[in-house]
Amino acid sequence: MYKVLIADDETLDLEGMKAFIPWESLGMEIVGAVTNGFSACELIEHEKVDVLVTDVNMPNMSGLELARHVKERFQDVRVIFVSGYRDFQYVKEALSLQAYSYVLKPVNDEELIQSLERIRFDLDEAQKRDQAAKEMQRVLSAGGRQLQTGLEASKLSDVGGERAIPHSGKNLKLIQQIIEEIQRGLDQTLTLKDVADKFDFSPNYLGQLFKEVMGQSFHEYLVALRMEKAGELLRNPKLRIYEVAHQVGYRYMPYFSKQFKETYRMTPVEFRNGL
Repeated sequence: MYKVLIADDETLDLEGMKAFIPWESLGMEIVGAVTNGFSACELIEHEKVDVLVTDVNMPNMSGLELARHVKERFQDVRVIFVSGYRDFQYVKEALSLQAYSYVLKPVNDEELIQSLERIRFDLDEAQKRDQAAKEMQRVLSAGGRQLQTGLEASKLSDVGGERAIPHSGKNLKLIQQIIEEIQRGLDQTLTLKDVADKFDFSPNYLGQLFKEVMGQSFHEYLVALRMEKAGELLRNPKLRIYEVAHQVGYRYMPYFSKQFKETYRMTPVEFRNGL
């Protein structure tokens, strides 16, 4: 459940939002409902908050000041303003704070619900991206730890006439060199045969050796590295998506997009728009 904080000095409006918005069905729960900005600031320091719904015009600390303070401390908090004022300056400031919506009082429940649904979708997508990034890191880290396990195990003495890992230190060094070759060639059309030829091995033998040591095939490892690099490059708004694709070795855009979506559960465009 996503956590919501409501701040409104009008008690009737505050109670109305608590009672008439279907928070549970929206996947949200209210963790605080306060009547001033100072109480909201205090609560948010001790309680995780995903969404802030605040009146614009509150005494002592306005909703705009509250939102500015919250965004400075917790950039990921999504903000919705409610207000009895149509003042353009308020709307302009709300936009500068990247508010999701500016709902006029008396609050239209449906309008507020639609704004909350957009936020929930955004939070869901952010969560998916975060999980995808963690999974990518897990895959890459697992590859590094297997390699590390292999290096350590290769130093062990024989147990029952068999070594703990069926590779010599020489083979493990070879895998390290292959990984370095992959990293250098991410922007090229790189195949297992290309690498095998470079190291004077047959593709079948080298592919089998790589999978035994790394726990995943040469192709799986190559794609994982390319997708991780693509995710990093897409954070640079100066790079066009086709330029990102080229820098990670893809010349055919539909295939790049398909591979990216399989990894991140979204297209490159959706990934960039969500940053």
